[in-house]
Amino acid sequence: MTGIWRAFGLDVRRITSQGVFSILVLLIGFPAAIILLGSISGGVSYMPGAAIGGVSAMLALLPLNAFTFEQQGQNNWMNGIIPVRRVHQVIGRYLVVGACMLILALEVAVCVSTGMLFESGLIQFSAMAISVLTAIVMYALFESVMIPLCYRFMYQKALLTMMLICIGLGAAIAAIFALLAKLAPALIDALISWVASSVEVMSGAGVVWPALGGVVLTTAAVAASLAVSLRIYLVKEF
Repeated sequence: MTGIWRAFGLDVRRITSQGVFSILVLLIGFPAAIILLGSISGGVSYMPGAAIGGVSAMLALLPLNAFTFEQQGQNNWMNGIIPVRRVHQVIGRYLVVGACMLILALEVAVCVSTGMLFESGLIQFSAMAISVLTAIVMYALFESVMIPLCYRFMYQKALLTMMLICIGLGAAIAAIFALLAKLAPALIDALISWVASSVEVMSGAGVVWPALGGVVLTTAAVAASLAVSLRIYLVKEF
């Protein structure tokens, strides 16, 4: 356990190597700007999307900055000699992701809740919880793919690979739907009806089942990502 905390602390120092103040400005400035715009406009329609997209994008880069620090000047060689086991180094980096997820949940909750207060004077906790859950799941899925890629490749190549994966998935899904729409339009209609009915059932059940599904999906994605990262890193040569 001590080794994990040492690895976590080392990654935090790597991420903040350019200055803690700049990180704080990054984390506080964007939510503050969203809240300021919300106080001026008095609207809430754009605030969940802006909070989820903007804050997630900023926090997504923080764990990846540890990889860029390592790759500058071949600093990753130090990982082979520091008194921390490789397993603990990987787990420590995933703890950084977990810390970023907590910050993300807090910032999205604050932004969305403030927007609701500006519009109606009341906080709709179910809607706020869905916004927070959406942000966490999206963030976890992105980091679950990016971190193993960064352990396998250089950061720039990992980012390019991630872009190609997203483009490939989008193209494959579009091609499948286009093919089904041409060959089996009834199947598309049935799928749309099933999705609509599922959404109605989920909305009627409140946030319990979406939250449970989000927790299961996030846990499975992070666990699989951790296993892949360990498999890659334990056999890596420095």
